[in-house]
Amino acid sequence: MSMSKRTRAAVWTSVALGLLAGGTWAGTAVAAPPGSAKVTAPYAQAAAAAVVNGNGNGNGNRSKGAEAVTKPAAGHYCVELEDKDLDIRKLVPTATLQYISFEYDVRISMWPHPSCGTRTDTFLVVTGKPGVYEDASFSIVIP
Repeated sequence: MSMSKRTRAAVWTSVALGLLAGGTWAGTAVAAPPGSAKVTAPYAQAAAAAVVNGNGNGNGNRSKGAEAVTKPAAGHYCVELEDKDLDIRKLVPTATLQYISFEYDVRISMWPHPSCGTRTDTFLVVTGKPGVYEDASFSIVIP
């Protein structure tokens, strides 16, 4: 069955645009800055995730892979991972404040911290305003 010139032109145009879009996407997905480490995560899932209230209590229904949360001081939270083989120095956690104004901040220690017993399976999360540690609810995800 033969196609009209108009149909063939439309097919070739969509093929060309598809290849261009696919090539652009593939080039972006694989591109990495020179000297950067190669990251492979073919089936990445969260190693742990938790919602933590300002008083240090976690929400059991909204937690996975976090064994315990302790609160050694105002605005300081130690999030212990269930999987003891995970090393916090090799993970990339993300924390987000919950129900609070923009003047507050949240930080995660990327190395074992004395406040949390210098354990490699426990993150220190710090919340508060600039220069002042204050309790605040947050969520944390560790891929």
